[in-house]
Amino acid sequence: MSYSVKIGKEINTKDIDEILDLIGWGRYEPEQWINVKEKSTFMVSVLSAEKTIGFARVVDDTCMAMIYDVAVHPAHQKKGVGTLLMNEILKYINANRFVYVNLFYDMNNKGLDNFYRKFGFELMPNGMRLKKKE
Repeated sequence: MSYSVKIGKEINTKDIDEILDLIGWGRYEPEQWINVKEKSTFMVSVLSAEKTIGFARVVDDTCMAMIYDVAVHPAHQKKGVGTLLMNEILKYINANRFVYVNLFYDMNNKGLDNFYRKFGFELMPNGMRLKKKE
Protein backbone atom coordinates (compact mmCIF):
# COMPACT_ATOMS: atom_id res chain seq x y z
CA MET A 1 0.00 0.00 0.00
CA SER A 2 1.24 3.47 -0.84
CA TYR A 3 1.25 6.17 1.83
CA SER A 4 2.20 9.83 1.76
CA VAL A 5 3.34 11.91 4.71
CA LYS A 6 2.07 15.45 5.20
CA ILE A 7 3.59 17.84 7.70
CA GLY A 8 1.76 20.96 8.82
CA LYS A 9 -1.45 22.28 10.25
CA GLU A 10 -3.50 21.92 7.05
CA ILE A 11 -5.22 18.75 8.22
CA ASN A 12 -8.49 16.99 7.52
CA THR A 13 -10.16 17.20 10.93
CA LYS A 14 -13.13 15.09 9.78
CA ASP A 15 -10.85 12.18 8.88
CA ILE A 16 -8.90 12.55 12.12
CA ASP A 17 -12.08 12.72 14.21
CA GLU A 18 -13.21 9.49 12.55
CA ILE A 19 -9.92 7.83 13.53
CA LEU A 20 -10.06 9.13 17.10
CA ASP A 21 -13.65 7.92 17.42
CA LEU A 22 -12.86 4.47 15.99
CA ILE A 23 -10.01 3.93 18.45
CA GLY A 24 -12.17 5.03 21.37
CA TRP A 25 -10.78 8.49 22.10
CA GLY A 26 -13.80 10.47 20.96
CA ARG A 27 -13.92 13.51 18.73
CA TYR A 28 -12.75 17.09 19.17
CA GLU A 29 -15.31 19.87 18.97
CA PRO A 30 -14.73 22.40 16.13
CA GLU A 31 -13.58 25.03 18.65
CA GLN A 32 -11.14 22.51 20.11
CA TRP A 33 -9.62 21.90 16.68
CA ILE A 34 -8.91 25.63 16.42
CA ASN A 35 -6.99 25.48 19.70
CA VAL A 36 -5.29 22.17 18.86
CA LYS A 37 -3.94 23.65 15.64
CA GLU A 38 -2.90 26.88 17.34
CA LYS A 39 -1.14 25.26 20.30
CA SER A 40 0.52 22.37 18.45
CA THR A 41 4.04 23.14 17.30
CA PHE A 42 4.31 20.15 14.96
CA MET A 43 1.66 18.08 13.20
CA VAL A 44 2.06 15.10 10.91
CA SER A 45 -0.51 13.10 8.95
CA VAL A 46 -0.26 9.95 6.88
CA LEU A 47 -2.57 9.69 3.88
CA SER A 48 -3.69 6.87 1.64
CA ALA A 49 -5.51 7.88 -1.54
CA GLU A 50 -6.01 11.43 -0.17
CA LYS A 51 -7.67 10.14 3.02
CA THR A 52 -5.98 10.74 6.37
CA ILE A 53 -5.30 7.38 8.03
CA GLY A 54 -2.84 8.47 10.72
CA PHE A 55 -2.10 11.56 12.77
CA ALA A 56 0.20 12.78 15.53
CA ARG A 57 1.22 16.09 17.04
CA VAL A 58 3.71 17.73 19.38
CA VAL A 59 3.22 20.58 21.84
CA ASP A 60 6.39 22.19 23.14
CA ASP A 61 7.89 25.25 24.79
CA THR A 62 11.34 24.88 23.14
CA CYS A 63 12.66 23.16 26.27
CA MET A 64 10.18 20.36 26.85
CA ALA A 65 7.95 18.55 24.36
CA MET A 66 4.87 16.40 24.73
CA ILE A 67 3.69 14.02 22.00
CA TYR A 68 -0.08 13.66 21.67
CA ASP A 69 -2.68 11.93 19.54
CA VAL A 70 -0.54 9.30 17.84
CA ALA A 71 -3.51 7.64 16.17
CA VAL A 72 -3.86 5.22 13.25
CA HIS A 73 -7.09 4.11 11.59
CA PRO A 74 -7.81 0.52 12.74
CA ALA A 75 -7.82 -0.77 9.14
CA HIS A 76 -4.25 0.50 8.72
CA GLN A 77 -2.74 -0.52 12.06
CA LYS A 78 0.28 -2.83 12.03
CA LYS A 79 1.16 -1.72 8.49
CA GLY A 80 3.91 0.80 9.28
CA VAL A 81 1.74 3.92 9.56
CA GLY A 82 2.56 4.46 13.24
CA THR A 83 6.25 4.06 12.45
CA LEU A 84 5.97 6.71 9.71
CA LEU A 85 4.34 9.10 12.20
CA MET A 86 6.93 8.45 14.91
CA ASN A 87 9.87 8.82 12.51
CA GLU A 88 8.63 12.27 11.48
CA ILE A 89 8.08 13.27 15.10
CA LEU A 90 11.57 12.11 16.02
CA LYS A 91 13.06 14.18 13.17
CA TYR A 92 11.35 17.22 14.67
CA ILE A 93 12.39 16.29 18.22
CA ASN A 94 16.02 15.67 17.26
CA ALA A 95 16.24 18.90 15.25
CA ASN A 96 15.11 20.91 18.28
CA ARG A 97 17.19 19.29 21.05
CA PHE A 98 14.56 19.30 23.77
CA VAL A 99 15.67 18.68 27.36
CA TYR A 100 12.68 16.39 28.00
CA VAL A 101 10.32 14.63 25.65
CA ASN A 102 7.23 12.95 27.05
CA LEU A 103 4.58 10.86 25.40
CA PHE A 104 0.97 10.35 26.36
CA TYR A 105 -0.52 6.99 25.42
CA ASP A 106 -3.17 4.56 26.61
CA MET A 107 -1.32 2.20 28.94
CA ASN A 108 -4.30 -0.19 28.84
CA ASN A 109 -3.54 -0.86 25.17
CA LYS A 110 -1.14 -3.76 25.58
CA GLY A 111 1.71 -3.77 23.14
CA LEU A 112 1.93 -0.02 22.70
CA ASP A 113 4.71 0.19 25.28
CA ASN A 114 6.82 -2.12 23.09
CA PHE A 115 5.99 -0.02 20.03
CA TYR A 116 7.23 3.15 21.72
CA ARG A 117 10.26 1.43 23.26
CA LYS A 118 11.64 0.73 19.81
CA PHE A 119 11.89 4.52 19.38
CA GLY A 120 13.75 4.94 22.68
CA PHE A 121 10.90 5.72 25.08
CA GLU A 122 10.80 4.28 28.60
CA LEU A 123 7.92 3.83 31.01
CA MET A 124 7.75 6.34 33.86
CA PRO A 125 6.15 5.36 37.15
CA ASN A 126 5.25 8.93 38.09
CA GLY A 127 2.81 9.83 35.31
CA MET A 128 -0.78 10.65 36.22
CA ARG A 129 -3.93 11.87 34.50
CA LEU A 130 -6.81 13.89 35.93
CA LYS A 131 -9.94 11.74 35.98
CA LYS A 132 -12.90 13.26 34.14
CA LYS A 133 -15.98 13.99 36.20
CA GLU A 134 -19.02 12.04 35.05
